[in-house]
Amino acid sequence: MFHYWSDGSAEARDFSTILVGLFSEATQGAADPNELLRIARDIRAGNREDWTRSFQAMAERIAAIAEDAERRGHRPTASESCFRAFTYFRAAELMRPHDDPRKLPLYRRAIGCFERGLALSPHAAEPVAIPFDGRTLAGTYFKPRGPVRERAPCVIFLSGADALPEQNFFRGVQWLTARGLGCLIFNGPGQGGSIRLHKLPTIPDFERPVAAAIDCLERRTDVDPDRIGLLGVSMGGYYAMRAAAFEPRLEAVVAWGAMYSVYEDLWVHYPPLRRQLVWITGAASEAEAEARLRAFTLAGILDRVRCPALITHGVNDEMVPVASAERTFAELGSADKTLELYRPEDGGDTHINIDNWSQVVPFMADWLVERLR
Repeated sequence: MFHYWSDGSAEARDFSTILVGLFSEATQGAADPNELLRIARDIRAGNREDWTRSFQAMAERIAAIAEDAERRGHRPTASESCFRAFTYFRAAELMRPHDDPRKLPLYRRAIGCFERGLALSPHAAEPVAIPFDGRTLAGTYFKPRGPVRERAPCVIFLSGADALPEQNFFRGVQWLTARGLGCLIFNGPGQGGSIRLHKLPTIPDFERPVAAAIDCLERRTDVDPDRIGLLGVSMGGYYAMRAAAFEPRLEAVVAWGAMYSVYEDLWVHYPPLRRQLVWITGAASEAEAEARLRAFTLAGILDRVRCPALITHGVNDEMVPVASAERTFAELGSADKTLELYRPEDGGDTHINIDNWSQVVPFMADWLVERLR
């Protein structure tokens, strides 16, 4: 993987990994590689203030371009610029702790840019409200591109511990809709607006919000309720396999980065993410978060998964050891199951195959098409 910051520190590696992820999202319109390089040149390795300052400055500049383009009636330029401004605002927000007064305003600016960019784009999408435990989970349904003569299959796309659901538009939604699949993203417990705006922490039994999302899709006249798949990225790999173990209405499941135990694979194995995990679990301390996370495990339930299942994982994943993917695969009860491991010579050997999405995501999308068609 490319390392922009190369002093060998953990912070430099973390910054470089995030930057490479942004380069990967750029292939779907989330950013411009040259803008990213101009942002990066003003950031010292590990300096979170530099990071926020530089990304926010570019975000403001691109948002101004979007506003001017829309005033002049140039919708494509306005939409494309809004999407890039979304990415830069949300990247600036990423480095702020949850109690930083700058975090929520940056999040609101990011979401505003995303929603405006989508409204000005040719993508057919509409907001979705999912009832759950007396609350509403906000989401977006993306319709398949091209003519659709019948109810379409649909993939529910779950994000992980520190990514916004809207990022999935640049991480796979467009690959899925181009192949005739609908796609639903939503702010589940502990994610996006659910944790930021409504203080709704994550839960181990994520099959419940997934079931609520399926209920919502079943009420749509343009979705085939017998062809619903599930894709989860990073910590979403745990959420997805957990849901597949208990939700018989799923016809296929993909873990884009396996996670057998959130406690063992993230809390113990990757301490840099502990601050984020304390926040999204709603814990008051590391000790409380550690206790809560022990319930986030697939132990004893994977034999219940009967639908086709795919796991993609990097052999040098620095966050989640490859042994987690192998253990998950071994215990799956699916007759049709695939473990696709990526090595350095392939590209994509690190967490969620961060530097090889142009190969990995189409592979997952095509696998889903074959199971849901």
